[in-house]
Amino acid sequence: MIEYRNECVGCPPEICCGASCSKLSVRVMICDDCGDEVQDLWYGNDGNMYCKYCITGYIDKVVVE
Repeated sequence: MIEYRNECVGCPPEICCGASCSKLSVRVMICDDCGDEVQDLWYGNDGNMYCKYCITGYIDKVVVE
């Protein structure tokens, strides 16, 4: 899943970027199976999103004949 978190650290007013802070809405990708935060996600056949370690259990096997 993809969620957005507020990771603003609340800088002092004289150096704060305020409403333009890039950390107010940080994109975080989380595997629907193991729950780990990851850099890449893939959709499984069930519509959930998985990391590269968990996706193998949720995709159809490709058979080349």
